[in-house]
Amino acid sequence: MNTESRPGRALLWLLAIPLMACVISPPLYWAGSSLADAGWLPVVKDFPFHRYFSRSVQISALLVLWPLVRSLGVRRASDLGLGKNPAFLRDGLTGFAVALASVGVMGSILMLLGWLEWRPSPHPAGLFRIFATAWTVSILEELVFRGVLLGLLLRSLGAIPAVLISSGAFAVVHFLKTSRQPLDGAVGWTSGFEQLPLVFSSAPAWPVWAWALASLFLAGLILGFTTVRTRSLFLAIGIHAGWILGQQGLQWIAKSTIRPTDRLLPWIGPNVVSGAVPTGVLPLLAIAASGLVLWLGLRTRPGSR
Repeated sequence: MNTESRPGRALLWLLAIPLMACVISPPLYWAGSSLADAGWLPVVKDFPFHRYFSRSVQISALLVLWPLVRSLGVRRASDLGLGKNPAFLRDGLTGFAVALASVGVMGSILMLLGWLEWRPSPHPAGLFRIFATAWTVSILEELVFRGVLLGLLLRSLGAIPAVLISSGAFAVVHFLKTSRQPLDGAVGWTSGFEQLPLVFSSAPAWPVWAWALASLFLAGLILGFTTVRTRSLFLAIGIHAGWILGQQGLQWIAKSTIRPTDRLLPWIGPNVVSGAVPTGVLPLLAIAASGLVLWLGLRTRPGSR
């Protein structure tokens, strides 16, 4: 393959992701709505179309992943800086436990400050949905951002710029969310294309988006660092899943007592990006604590980079 053609081919594959999402999101919406109405998939009942479109983007990215890396001449995991990890299970569980503990400590502090209170009776089915979401999203995003993007950057850049660039992309992409407003009329075959001009329409206002961007960027740095150090994705997947499960689980068992008129930034702000990203100093400290514990653990690990 001509090396000069690879960037162009990569761009075409990347452009295919939103186009594919536009095509598959309406059938996905119709199928999900039918299953929910029939009582077979109640967890997605009343989901708006924009949520199906967001999931369609993730599905499309996963489908495009393999032909994309093949078009760039990647034939094996070692081409992306990844190797065998005999301690994959230990890494995944360790990362999960460290991340979950950091969010738990943050939640305990919020409880003590009176900014969170227990929910009277959280629905048990919510925990299964949160657990499935945490592991599905973490595996998918780590494959894309730390597996492919970081791996490709490492082929031409040093570790530090590669981690910085991939972390920046990881942070920015999370703001590519379409509008929460329902579409006018019924969902049709062109509804997905109508979502494209709205990709930044649900971004939060300043300074909340800046705090969210900082949280996501710091998380990306930690995930990139652990991937480079271990030459594996398992630790990063565990960390990512622990953060998601901790944050969404916290919302499952407790509710915020903060009123819209309360101005608690920079300490704590509203959750953004579908409620998955907390904002403020306290969430940043929780993420940083995860990174510090992992850094201390990896310093003396034999064979890590």
